[in-house]
Amino acid sequence: MSKKIVALLLSAALLAAGSAVMAQPASMEDSLITRGAVADVTPQQKYRTAINEAGGGYKVYLEECATLAAAERTACRRDAKALFDRDMAAARQILRNK
Repeated sequence: MSKKIVALLLSAALLAAGSAVMAQPASMEDSLITRGAVADVTPQQKYRTAINEAGGGYKVYLEECATLAAAERTACRRDAKALFDRDMAAARQILRNK
């Protein structure tokens, strides 16, 4: 994977984390802050958080890939899908190890 794609994926992940909170109305933002102060305890909570992060990151990666030149776009999408698949496998592993 090229350094440019790695940097792109990393920045996309950071954007996904920040934009998810900013897109919510104020009352929802307050509840997210409150919820964020409590760590996931059960395997189900950890699993749900992991799949939400994987899906959000994948969506952002695909949006970033769409901005690339056609020659780089296919490789970017393939890398994003591979990362998503690894994230989802790790999420499923959370439930298997409970």
